[in-house]
Order: sequence, then C-alpha cells, then structure tokens
Amino acid sequence: MRTVLLLVPVLVCVGLVANGVRLRGRLRRLDTAVASGRPVDPAHVFLVAEGVRLSEAACRAASNHARRERLLALDLIPGDLTVERALDVARMVDTRTYRADRTAAGRGAFQAILVHRVLLDRIGITPRENFDPVELVDITAALKRYAPDATDLVVVHGLQAARDDAAMRVRVQQRAYACTPASLYMPFAPHIGTAIGSQVSQNLAYVAMLLFWFQPFFVCAGKVPLAPRDLIRSPIVRILGIVLFVIHSVRAGRRAAEAKAAGLPADPVKEDRRRHREETTAWYVARARRVGRLREATGTECPWCGSGHLTVRLRSVDLTMGKPGSFRLDACRRCGHIFLNPALTPDGQDYYERDWRDGFAVEAAEHSRMREAPADRARAELLRPHVTPRAWLDVGAGFGHFCNVARRHWPMTTFGALDVTDAIDEACARGWVEAAYQGELVQVADSIAGRYDVISMFGYLERTRYPSEELDGAVKALPPGGHLLLELPNPSCPAARWLGRYWAGWDVPRRQHYIPVDNLLAALEDRGMRPIVVQFGPAQRPGDLTRALRLLIANLAPKPEPWVHASRAGIGRRVLRAVLLLAAVVPFGLAWGLDRLTRPMLARGRRSNTYRVLARKEG
Repeated sequence: MRTVLLLVPVLVCVGLVANGVRLRGRLRRLDTAVASGRPVDPAHVFLVAEGVRLSEAACRAASNHARRERLLALDLIPGDLTVERALDVARMVDTRTYRADRTAAGRGAFQAILVHRVLLDRIGITPRENFDPVELVDITAALKRYAPDATDLVVVHGLQAARDDAAMRVRVQQRAYACTPASLYMPFAPHIGTAIGSQVSQNLAYVAMLLFWFQPFFVCAGKVPLAPRDLIRSPIVRILGIVLFVIHSVRAGRRAAEAKAAGLPADPVKEDRRRHREETTAWYVARARRVGRLREATGTECPWCGSGHLTVRLRSVDLTMGKPGSFRLDACRRCGHIFLNPALTPDGQDYYERDWRDGFAVEAAEHSRMREAPADRARAELLRPHVTPRAWLDVGAGFGHFCNVARRHWPMTTFGALDVTDAIDEACARGWVEAAYQGELVQVADSIAGRYDVISMFGYLERTRYPSEELDGAVKALPPGGHLLLELPNPSCPAARWLGRYWAGWDVPRRQHYIPVDNLLAALEDRGMRPIVVQFGPAQRPGDLTRALRLLIANLAPKPEPWVHASRAGIGRRVLRAVLLLAAVVPFGLAWGLDRLTRPMLARGRRSNTYRVLARKEG
C-alpha cells in the first residue's frame, strides 16, 4: 500500500510537468496582432468587458488582423493578462486547431471581442459598453457556432486587461464549464495528490508543491506572446489563492447588495437562467397529472410484421431524463422487432422529447452533440468510395451538427436539414445548412422529391411512430441512383443483454422501435433499395459501462431538473447524489478501463452497439 501511495506524488510531479509543456505550447501558438496605421473597418464592432481599456492603436491592430485573416469574430487577449487568466485560456483553447475545428466550443480570454457587424445582426447581439465577463462567455460561444471557421484568438498589445478578481474568475469558469463541471475541480487534483503523498514522502510532496507554485514561470516566461503583469509574484498569488477569493467575494457581495438596493439584478445572467428555470418548472407542474394520458392502448400485434406472438423484453423508467412514467418494451418472437408498448401519443412524444435536445437542456445537449464529432466524420466519410454527394438531406438533424462537420469533408455539397422541432431554423440561421424543413420525412417527401441525392438518418428512424412509413418517404424523395444512409442502435449487442435497462441504447421512452439489421435490410430491398455497405465495428459507440454507471446514479439520485418531482430531488437526494458521485470515482475509472479493453472484442462481427447501412436506390 505504501508503494502505491508513493506513486501519487510522483504522478503529480509528472503531471504538472507534462501539463506545463502542453499549456506552454498552446500559448506559444497564439498569434500577435501587429501595429497598423490603417483605420478601423467600419463593419468591425468591439465588445469590451468592464474595466478593460482598449486603445485606438489596439483597435487598428485588431481590425487589420481580422481583415487580413478574413475573420468574422476575433477574441482579443491582452498582452498583460494575469497569469491565472492566461493559464485559463491555455486550458480552454487548443490554439493549434481552434479556428479550423468547426465543432470546438467558443472560448477565449473574455476581455474584449471584435465582431463583424453582419455576424452581430445574425445573432441578435446589441453592442454596448461594459459587458460582464460572464456575458462574454455566452457571446463567445455563440460567435463560434455562427462563424465556426471564421473565429480565432489573437494577442493585442496595448489592450489592458481588467483588474484581476478571483471571484469573477470563478464565475467565468463556472459559466464556461457549465456542461463539464468536472473541469472546475481538476486544478485541485495536484493539491489532493500532494496531501496524500505527504503522508508517505514529504520530500516528494515538497517537490510537487514547488512545481505547482513555479509552473507559471515555465508556462509564461520566455518566447510566449503574453507578458503577464503578475508573473514575478505568481507563486504568492497561488499560495494566497483562497484568501484572495474570499476577499474578492466579499467585495462582489457588497456590489450585489448595492445593486439590489437600487432595484437591479445583482447578476443579470444568473437572473435570466433562474427565470427560465421557473417557467420550465411551471410548464411541467401544469401537466403532471396528465402524464398517464400520453400513451395509446396496449398493442397486441408487432408493428413490423403483424405477428401476435409477443413477449416482454424490458421494463424501465426514463433513466436518461428522469421524467415520470414506467414503460415496457415488447419483442416479437417471429421477426425480433422490439417496440415500446403501449406507444406514445403525439402529445406524449412532445412531452418526453421536450428539453431533451432543446429548451432548458439545449446547452448540455449541444455540448454532448459536439462530442460526437468523430462519429460524424466517420458517417460523412462512409460515402467516399461510392458517391460524391451533390445535395445531402439530414433527417432528424436538430441544430444541424452533422451538416456542420460534414461540410469540411464535402465543401461543394449543398446541405439541407429536416426535424420535427424548430431547431432546424437555428441550423439555417447559423449557416450550417442551406435549407430547413420542419416535420417528418413522410410529410415533405413529395415536395422535395429528386432534390437530394443523399438522405441520412442518424438516431431518427427508431424515434418515429411509424418507421416503415419513413422508409417509404425516403424512397419517394430519392432519385434513381440516390443513396440512403442509416444509423440505428443494435438491440442484439452484448451490452444490451449484460446491462439490462441500464444500456444507454434503449433511451426509453424516446426510442420507440429497435429494428434488427436483417429486418432493415429486407425492408430496404422490398422498396427497391440495394444495401451496399453494412457496418458494425466502426459504428461502435464507446462507453457503455460508464454511461450505465451514470444512469444508475441518475436513477438513485436524480438531478433537480424542472421535470423531476420534488420528492425525488429534495435535499436528501442531493446529498445522496454527491456521496454517490464521490464514491463512484474509482468505479468510473474501472468502467472506463473496461470499455477501452473490450472495444476490440465488440468491434468484431455483429457485436457493436450501433450499426450503419448505406443503400442505393435502383432504377
């Protein structure tokens, strides 16, 4: 045991050095805006945080850089940014790939931003003076979404950063890491490891402490475009970090009290989120007693083949979101089709899909969807040997994340998006798609017939009430020689058997049908579609065990979301959730390791949890 504990401070020292190399590399790759005598472009607008000083020379340099690089949004980093804020920039932004990565989250120093007026109008931002840095976090994220390959960062000398405020820095971090709260606690890992290691080897603990205190010198000194004004005293700042946070928090509390006395919200951003939460909660409370009427009568026949030989495959609650209700999945003994029984009514679909990828949960949903970028790239490349798409329609597109990624692979292709929600209007506004259609494919198939030579459905077919009709709509919309690309969960995978209702692929009740691959292939052939690619292994979605552990914790102690009943999200459940998350640190690590170890095995044969089919319309 002593040997294991001795490794902790060693790992802390190695981690601090490796992380320092990583952060220094990111800062060294930052561009610096050169001085310019050209006037500021009239189309360029500057959004500046309170306390930041932006000189005319700095404006000219930034404007000239944006014009030369053809940028629509440019985060301006003060050359005198404090050490901790400079490290925050390096932690948040991979400067090597930020501009080219269309799925990267919008991040920066949150001090000042140059924005093209056209982009401001598209997003609906009203320029003014003295933005709150927390407001700039949201604005920066929006700018990157609306200009995914025309947003960048640059160091501007002559731009003076706002006075350092530890409390404000924490607020900015909380907002920037709202969807990845674990990132807020990562900086404390060296302290925890050092404290543990000090019980075994005080010498190694002292080395780890010194490395942490003097890490800023290694990261920011020398050939780095930033010149932090507090670099010399940074070890003292790090030692007194908690004290400074308390002092600045007291000052922020006084300012909040003064604002409240003046009848103003102490934190406008926080106040807007609170109001949104209250409105969402009121919507669900008003419909709490009608949940039982959101399902149709129990079916006695398989919706795929019409057989009456059914058996219960699974019983589950809504583990993913925690909405009320208990659900049953039946399996057909003849064809193997699995379906939600009783099925949801159209109102039921609206209820259980509300705030899943839009509304109150849109931020977390978008972040989760962006992490699927590697899968989106694989989906886009699947067509490479078979067809060069002229026009591509993505069905069930949501905000159009797939189209945003696929543009990099098919720059000459015209992309369209179809979805039952109004999220597709936002996809069009962002410029991720050229055309947007609202509704189901079967409803618009006649009007778009022959317009798109590729149609894709990722996570769509299994969520529809009548998947056979959606396939009919796809065949009707495609011209002869057109291609249909489908991706669905594989209900026959080992994970579905081993994990039971905690297999994330079930996603009850939003997924209403689970179609075996042989059934789908037969249905396509019956409609004149010839399958040319059937893919299992590369379609595997990693992390079955880790997601199952999250679902287990969410079931035992759900997050206090607006749709979760108060009895299941009280103070007792919150304490239980905190205890479970803390106790699950080691199990999560083991689950992650097992997921990695079993992936090669699950990539063989038909064992993957997802499969893809590419079919060509004959004739």
